[in-house]
Amino acid sequence: MVKIVGNDIWRSGEKIGFIDGDHIRTHDGHRIGYFEGNYVYNQDGNKTAEIENGYLVSYGGNARIPLDKVNESIEGGVLPEIGKCAVYVLLGG
Repeated sequence: MVKIVGNDIWRSGEKIGFIDGDHIRTHDGHRIGYFEGNYVYNQDGNKTAEIENGYLVSYGGNARIPLDKVNESIEGGVLPEIGKCAVYVLLGG
């Protein structure tokens, strides 16, 4: 499970990244992607996932994950749903 405390993203007691506006960064500050509208983008600006009809749809493997599962996997934080989806896709839920 991933936990968001403030802007920091934690897993198993280890800081794995942080949120910088609409960007997701690794613990050492490298930008790995961002979210905007209903879309998640990778570091190169390519769409990697989107929210569609109550699901997170990942383009890489055509996975359709219910948003309820994403919300269960990402604890805490005050992020829009697409922000939680970005954390889920970019850092693993």
